[in-house]
Amino acid sequence: MNLLKKLERYKTATERELRRYISEKDPKELYELMRYHVFAGGKRVRPALCLLSCEAVSGSYKNALPIAAAIELTHAFSLVHDDIMDHDDMRRGKPTVWKKYGEALAINVGDGIFTKAFETAFRLKNIPNKNKILENLSRSILEVCEGQAMDISFETKKIVTFREYIKMANKKTAALIRASTELGAMCGGGSKEEVQALKKYGEKIGLAFQIWDDYIDFASEKTGKTYGSDIIKGKKTSIVCHALEHANETQKKKLVKILETPAKRMNKELILKAAGILEEIGSIEFAKNYAFKLVRDAKRSLKDVRDSRAKEILLEFADFLVKRED
Repeated sequence: MNLLKKLERYKTATERELRRYISEKDPKELYELMRYHVFAGGKRVRPALCLLSCEAVSGSYKNALPIAAAIELTHAFSLVHDDIMDHDDMRRGKPTVWKKYGEALAINVGDGIFTKAFETAFRLKNIPNKNKILENLSRSILEVCEGQAMDISFETKKIVTFREYIKMANKKTAALIRASTELGAMCGGGSKEEVQALKKYGEKIGLAFQIWDDYIDFASEKTGKTYGSDIIKGKKTSIVCHALEHANETQKKKLVKILETPAKRMNKELILKAAGILEEIGSIEFAKNYAFKLVRDAKRSLKDVRDSRAKEILLEFADFLVKRED
């Protein structure tokens, strides 16, 4: 049985929980649009990690369902706002909320989904450390906002160091994945050691997820991403940040010039030229190896968690991260 099949049980449970809170109500301009976005598809990876972490410490995954759904709704609201900020027209094969309904309604929809996330989280029952869980969830959401602010600031900086990039990714991408595993373990009544182990696992795979996403932009033209799409957007990815730190003056000047080229003037020749510079410096290979190291560290962190089917799936998921092509 492949990994996605193993995660199906948790996805189904999450979908059921989400439908309890995102119902068909008036005004349609809010609730219909919320449903359009939340149920547009997706693997529901974060809630699955939350439920698995609960089971990994011998808890019933049902105890963690409200927090798993809250984490997924938090992720969903952030995507609505991200799409507006990035002017992305499509998500999961459908027009984004702002593109289909306008920016004003989209901002309101994002706010509505965010509010629903906390309504859902407050439904936690019979959990002794409920207040601590909600406090940690709030902290993680703020970290995502901090990471987004850092990422936006990178757009106006010519040089961003690899260390700065990692700090940003730890907040923007890894914070919510770390929250998924940490809070799932807390809902399951895990020991302090178990909660810490799963928190560390989530942080490492969260960062590996982002680094690998940067890597597959250049890995193959067969991946789900457009080859060199990050170069077209002029993004300061982990690969670009590493390259700018290790490039000689000639390489740096050429790379910065390409990154500053407007998207409408970008062509395949420039993308291949940039990719050639990144390969020459060794930054693409560096990112791949760095992601592999993060996955090894993540798996090692689970040594303090008892053996179980849930733990096996978590270990398998870590490996899956650096095999995926989209």
